[in-house]
Amino acid sequence: MVRSFITLSAAVAFTTGPVMAQSSAELAINDVRARFWSHGLIGADPNSAEPMFRVPQNGNAHALHTAGLWMGGLSPDNQLKLAAMMYEGAGSSDHYPGPLTVGGDATTTSGMMAVYDHVWSVTRAEIDLHLAYFNCLNDPNCDLNAEFPDGYTIPPSILDWPAINTAVGYDHFQAPFIDFNSNFDQYEPQAGDAPCILGDQALYFVFNDKGGAHLLSGAQPIGIEVQAMAFAFTGDDPALEQTVFVHYHIINRGTQTLTNTYLGLFNDFDLGCGDDDLVGSDPARNLVYVINGDDDDGDCSGVIGYGTQPPAFGMVVLKGPYLDPNAVDDPVVSTLPAWNGGGFDDQTIDNERFGITSSMHIYRDGDQCCTAPTSGSSNQFYNYLRGIWKDGVPFSYGGTGHSTDPDAVDCAFSFPGNSDPLGVGTAGVPQPAWSDTPSSLMDRRMLTSSGPFTLVPGMHQDLVVAYVFARASSGGALASLDALRTRVDSVTTFAHTLPLFDIPQDQFQGGCDLGLPDAVVHVNDPEIFEPFHVPASNEVTLMAPNSVSTGTIRLLDATGRVVVSQQLVPGRNAIDIAGLANGVYICDVLAGREHFTTRLVKQ
Repeated sequence: MVRSFITLSAAVAFTTGPVMAQSSAELAINDVRARFWSHGLIGADPNSAEPMFRVPQNGNAHALHTAGLWMGGLSPDNQLKLAAMMYEGAGSSDHYPGPLTVGGDATTTSGMMAVYDHVWSVTRAEIDLHLAYFNCLNDPNCDLNAEFPDGYTIPPSILDWPAINTAVGYDHFQAPFIDFNSNFDQYEPQAGDAPCILGDQALYFVFNDKGGAHLLSGAQPIGIEVQAMAFAFTGDDPALEQTVFVHYHIINRGTQTLTNTYLGLFNDFDLGCGDDDLVGSDPARNLVYVINGDDDDGDCSGVIGYGTQPPAFGMVVLKGPYLDPNAVDDPVVSTLPAWNGGGFDDQTIDNERFGITSSMHIYRDGDQCCTAPTSGSSNQFYNYLRGIWKDGVPFSYGGTGHSTDPDAVDCAFSFPGNSDPLGVGTAGVPQPAWSDTPSSLMDRRMLTSSGPFTLVPGMHQDLVVAYVFARASSGGALASLDALRTRVDSVTTFAHTLPLFDIPQDQFQGGCDLGLPDAVVHVNDPEIFEPFHVPASNEVTLMAPNSVSTGTIRLLDATGRVVVSQQLVPGRNAIDIAGLANGVYICDVLAGREHFTTRLVKQ
């Protein structure tokens, strides 16, 4: 029986009472296994505190405990509107599953929250096989029985993709999808429609800040809907194999304009044993990171450490929120936000975006000035978003970052080391290097923030981040930090080739705007690329036209894992499949903006 999103909606229409997030899914296509919850939390189970951001996958240590989105600003009557998340689950969160109504009241129901108490997971291999089947079905020259001798069943990951919301008052379009049959206002997987994703596996989830009381911050709600996609790639790139991306698409469904708005991300890095971690910032790279305090990350309190030659782990902001428009193509200068932002001096007006404008470390223990915000104290959360300690003291350069000395130097970035030689984070006055050092207050959290900007009703904003892992083969913890910086540069370069950096802010919904920009997708098209000797036992030959310069050939197994990856050349390409298990594989070819996919059988 074909299941649909509409049927699910009706089944829970009479649910009563607030619905707390109970559902999660794991991104596990590459060498990272990371858990995402339906209300936006990343990582640990909020009930048991069991971590789940394991990298490498075959190890026992985790690099992140939890992460969560923060956003806050001031209403026209100067009331603070804010939503935050650190570790919370049922009964203690500012965030709730599901979308909000679009008429300005920004409301939801327990039934709608129950429908969206889910994290949808799908792989590129599932999508490619689905498209291959329906292309063959609609091609009179394609022998369906030969291509699919065992038939084809649409998997639940495609059937249940939440592309359309038919409930009255909500945005009709939700998760992006490939409109195979050009019937754009309906999602019809039985007619070839399929999820539109980035990466080789993607998770999709929607959450809001008006499903119930703000039990963490105590602040008034904003009325934001967040459509999130976590995704990862697998293949022969070691950096991408140990990287996870997250795209937050944020919509103001309320009627109030918020000024002095900041968008941030809280990260409780626990690199194996968190008790001996050190944190830092590399603001030019928009990176915050964690390393071990010495060269041996031992176990502690039942938590598995990484052992000798410990790794480094970090979060890099790849795409921040828009600056307020000013009808100018702002120049690149050595001040914030232009120094590490995007879209400056590019001959385009009002496309400038923030990088990280502040990063702060937050201590687990010690002086109450510098620990996590107190539940219900909304101004403390907002202070941290603005780069101010929760007691109102400005963040200062050196020491612990907290000083009441009138001569203390205000700063924007926590423990930048020597990565800010121009003193951008200290009002243009260069300072000596400042790095975290071992102390009795070892477990730190990190908060990055971007702003301020004005959040108007109906506005769309984006935040794209990547979590990157690196481990040097020798040289200790600092060598791993150098390796992390190298990988972050590689990941950043790769990420800016993805289409989500080209599309306007309001085009996340509906359609396949996340596909290759201006790409031509060919499925089973022998006029473009022609495979020979299929089915095969040892070798498959792929003939590419002479017009092709270079590209990549990948074979993906039924789980979506890349099992073969090699360079594409014009003419004959021999693909060795002798070492593969018998079964069905997807052949995925990327050549510039040409994207070809077909089904191969190893027998």
